[in-house]
Amino acid sequence: MNRSVALTTLAWGLFFVLIGVAWAASSTYGIDAVPYIAFGAGLILIGLNLARMGMGMRLSKFSLFIGIIALAFGGSAIIGYSVPLFETIIILIGLFIIAEAVRALAKS
Repeated sequence: MNRSVALTTLAWGLFFVLIGVAWAASSTYGIDAVPYIAFGAGLILIGLNLARMGMGMRLSKFSLFIGIIALAFGGSAIIGYSVPLFETIIILIGLFIIAEAVRALAKS
């Protein structure tokens, strides 16, 4: 198993543990598990990309994007704040475009 596959497998395992723990907490304590699952999934996806970067592998822009969205929406729901979905996605798309341009300029 190569390192990329091992990291992805680790992330999936963490995700399933997260879902199980959140559902158990939901049924035991009567809390809404969805914000916690979203927040945890965001942390897992961002952590996966940080691990890839630390090991000299390419980042997955898609999983990083989804991770940031999940972290933002899960975190905001946990603290009781509503984040506008469409506007947040547009802002993140713009930030990803800017980051790509800055990276290209730094290479040249």
